[in-house]
Amino acid sequence: MAVVGLLGTMARPADAQPGARVSTGNTGAPRSPAVGSARSVHAADSLRTVGLREALRLFRKNNLSLRRAQSEARALEGEARQARAYPNPTLQATHEPLWRSSERQSETYLNISQQIEWSGRSAQIRAARERAAAARAQAAADSARLALQVTEAYVKAAIAETRLQRLRRVTRVFRQADSSMARRRREGDASGYAARRIRLERARYEQRLAAARLEVRNAREQLALLVLPEGTPSVAAKTLPSKRPPAISVQEALQAALQQRPELRRWQSAVEAQQAARRAARREAWPDPSVTAGYKRQSDGFKGAFLGVGIPLPLFDRNRGAAEAEAERLDAARTQQSLARREIRNEVRRAHAAYTSARRQAELLGDDLLRGTGDLLRIAQTSYGEGEMSLVELLDAADAYRDARLRSVDLRADLWTRYFLLLRTMGQPLDLP
Repeated sequence: MAVVGLLGTMARPADAQPGARVSTGNTGAPRSPAVGSARSVHAADSLRTVGLREALRLFRKNNLSLRRAQSEARALEGEARQARAYPNPTLQATHEPLWRSSERQSETYLNISQQIEWSGRSAQIRAARERAAAARAQAAADSARLALQVTEAYVKAAIAETRLQRLRRVTRVFRQADSSMARRRREGDASGYAARRIRLERARYEQRLAAARLEVRNAREQLALLVLPEGTPSVAAKTLPSKRPPAISVQEALQAALQQRPELRRWQSAVEAQQAARRAARREAWPDPSVTAGYKRQSDGFKGAFLGVGIPLPLFDRNRGAAEAEAERLDAARTQQSLARREIRNEVRRAHAAYTSARRQAELLGDDLLRGTGDLLRIAQTSYGEGEMSLVELLDAADAYRDARLRSVDLRADLWTRYFLLLRTMGQPLDLP
């Protein structure tokens, strides 16, 4: 009967509070209370617990891959600013000494030359500006992709914490049951089979608990790798909300994606950059003139100013090959833009179907699954107390209760993972609703 009382605590486990700090110390082996509590306090003090919003803020601040993408975008912005600069003028001073026998003369020139860019300057500036805009959009796309990895790691870490807490509760029950059964065995009030069966069940849960601890440690380290500077060992995630994320229609998702996805902005900027590059290549067939002005002084006293204009003659090179190449690149960019729109629509539809399926499963199985197993455990306890059910059947009921609890955890993890994936395909910020 002691087993019935101990297993009864499993029917009413309290969920962990969001943000609770979790100690991963081994509670399976007996040890000194002073040593155990000191280690637990030290672990709680050294472990940092973050919510999703804080994790994403740390990611934007510390992630090296995101920093590299942003640096590449800023480099192209610098090139765009450089494209607006005019070429520098050329200042030249020349002295020409002349002589014949004992007669000497000289000429001195001071001139300044300036190339006038008028054929393709505006198109080149536009192309550079659009390439910078495409780089910014690509950096935004990389940021969204990496942020999705952060949210997936966050969900995995949060669910690992919850799974560990659930297994701790059940394992604690079997530890107490094992101790109680051993005492009853010594008193002659329990069979050897029942004692061995309880001991075997405890060993199974101790093994599961050890695997859950390892899963928590790995999930914390992976999350820290994504959001914290190098050298930070691990970070814990707060518990995910128990409420379900909101429903989203496929029309709403498609409309948001076609308006917000940075990949589409990137390819739109790429197309506009190629259009400008093609215009610039066509205009380069008309060469840019050079204007030269200066001052001349001769040794015989003559002096004066001069002005000249130089125009390259496009007789052999009319830049036709470069213009054709830019036209083909423009066609490739337009094709890629169409492919990107098609791929994004398919991504949204797949993500929406997966999220809708997960949400439907959570609605059908979530609460009913837990209520059903709770009733099953209470019925099993009553039947065992009245002698209508064996110990093995009671332990099977406890197993079913544990499986239902962990199944609900897995349903929650799948639901939130697919929700964040849908937000990513829609081009929306990743955050809890």
